[in-house]
Amino acid sequence: MGDVSVLGLGNMGAALARTFGSAGKDVVVWNRSRERTEPFFQSGMTIADDVATAVAASPVSVICVDSNAVADQFLQTDAVAKVLKDRIVIQFSTSTPNEAEASATWLHAQGAHYLDGAIHCGPGHIGTDDAAFLVSGNQASYDSVTPLLNDLGGTVTYLGSGMRAASALDLASVCEVYGRFVAVSHAALMCESEGVSLDDLAALMPQGGFSRRYVETIRDGAFDNPAATLRIWNAAIQRVRTQGHDAGINTKFPDYVGDLFADAIDAGLADEHVMALIKVLRKP
Repeated sequence: MGDVSVLGLGNMGAALARTFGSAGKDVVVWNRSRERTEPFFQSGMTIADDVATAVAASPVSVICVDSNAVADQFLQTDAVAKVLKDRIVIQFSTSTPNEAEASATWLHAQGAHYLDGAIHCGPGHIGTDDAAFLVSGNQASYDSVTPLLNDLGGTVTYLGSGMRAASALDLASVCEVYGRFVAVSHAALMCESEGVSLDDLAALMPQGGFSRRYVETIRDGAFDNPAATLRIWNAAIQRVRTQGHDAGINTKFPDYVGDLFADAIDAGLADEHVMALIKVLRKP
């Protein structure tokens, strides 16, 4: 039996699996596309043929895919339901509070223990002091997995037993990031329209800061092979929008940004750097 199963081997899930392995844990991995599992097999991890096998193999399963909705599709099957009793599922996929609660309800009905989480760092920070995680859910379940989560480095913030807290705070915190994406894109567009160098724009921003790096990305046209694609950022802003509609609050901000990201996806920019938004804004 493994110590932990990691389901989902995108950039972030792969970083989680590698970090658990480096910490000496016996890791079982599963991914929807099997070719992504090959490097992990070569490093000595166990490859599960299916989700039920992965969940059954370890007392704790850590899931990191696009969203809870995607995770629910492969979790909520008869085969998986049969092996969930007394196991702990930690979800690091992006969700709305409603989605987190729905996932928890189904898993609890199968006798599993559920913790909802969010990752507040890039894949390259996992396993370092810069790693940051939010977790909410049952206190006893959280206490039992604290040593495992500590293997991931950085800081784990426990938000209490309310299942909706981690997803709510996660979505709330990224609103500032989306404001920066759009603001920097528009600032670059202004400079382009007036013949002002983007070097001059970048020089006004703090050295090493995100905004300066975003301007430099636009200046260099360096939109290929990002750590997090525009597709990934689009999924999160659409969930910010959904949360607003679910809660009945004003959604003018996420509606505008969400429409802009949707336009970028429609324009074929899904796998590019998020600052490829400038390509959409350049069109009249």
